[in-house]
Amino acid sequence: MNRAKSHFRSELAIIPPVARVIAVLAFALMQICLLVLLPHFVNRSEIPPMPFMVLISLVGGAVLGIIVLMIGYVNADSKRRGMNALLWTLLVIFVPKALGFIAYFLLRKPLLIPCPNCGTELGSDFRYCPKCGHALAPSCSHCGRSISGDYVCCPYCGKAVGATAT
Repeated sequence: MNRAKSHFRSELAIIPPVARVIAVLAFALMQICLLVLLPHFVNRSEIPPMPFMVLISLVGGAVLGIIVLMIGYVNADSKRRGMNALLWTLLVIFVPKALGFIAYFLLRKPLLIPCPNCGTELGSDFRYCPKCGHALAPSCSHCGRSISGDYVCCPYCGKAVGATAT
């Protein structure tokens, strides 16, 4: 339980501080617009009672703030995954009904991992570091598929591990 909780907190930590400030300002602006300005521009008989207006403004402000935070998350997360951050941010802003968010979460790339030898950011499917040539996972010398380091023979082609192709 604690592991999932800490992972969620680490994911929330990538939201940029600018997005957090904009979310707070959006929440406050919603309160000002609905509770202070709206009664001055609309006839009192057309406005719901004050307790309902407070509820509407709180829920509306919270939804607007969450949307801003999600946009900030997509921007930061797409950068750390090696994706085009501007494209994905604009997509989630302008595609209606949260379809941009859904598309992002369905199509995003896996997290990049650092090379243990030189630290270069690599895709999770890389077998070798393109910068230093370090082997990230052992592979069969015959068929080239990834195998575990303790295998005696390749489970895919049956050749002995380390044997050359004949």
